[in-house]
Formats: sequence, structure tokens, C-alpha cells
Amino acid sequence: MSLNNEIQVESEFNKLNISDNSVIINHDNCYKPLRPHFKPWCKECVPRCIIEEIIEGWTSENNDIDEFIKDTIYSAKIDSGYPIFLEWVPFDRFKDIKQIGEGGFAKVYSATWID
Repeated sequence: MSLNNEIQVESEFNKLNISDNSVIINHDNCYKPLRPHFKPWCKECVPRCIIEEIIEGWTSENNDIDEFIKDTIYSAKIDSGYPIFLEWVPFDRFKDIKQIGEGGFAKVYSATWID
């Protein structure tokens, strides 16, 4: 790692670039699901933290969801050197939103992702 590299740090509402002045990166303040008061996170830590929690017995209490998360993590694609396994897409990034079904507990929609 070059001393002039920049590490991209993302928070819930903005992105910052922080110059890396150290070869050693301190991940103590990165987001950890068990420590939700830490909002900043790095793309290196989040997948590792999620996998650690799943291995340590974390569960959503829904086996189908747990299996989906594990399958998604383990089949992640690599983009810019970081795994991409789930992505939040804001509602305003969809067009042609149509309700296609409704059940006892949910409505189902189809839409086209703009990006």
C-alpha cells in the first residue's frame, strides 16, 4: 500500500476521502453490527464483520433469510478490489413501478432500476 493512497470511507449520508498517512489501518472505529453506534465503515470491514457474526451464530431468526445472506456473501462479485454482495437502492432510482400482487401481509411490485 502506498502512503499516498486514499481510503474511501462511507457513512450513511455522505462519502469522504481520507488520505492514508499510515501503512497500518486502524479498523477499531469501523461499523460493526454489534456496535451500531459506530456509523462510519469501510468496504474492507463490513463483509468481514457480517461473516464473523454469521459464523458466531447470528441469525435473523428466519432460516430462508439467513441462507440468502450467506449465499449472497459467498457468491459476491469483486468490484474495485472489494466484494459487492448486497446493495441498497433508494426508491427514487426506480421507474415504471407497478403493483403486481398482494397477499395477507405484503404487496409485490415490479419496477425498472434506472441505473
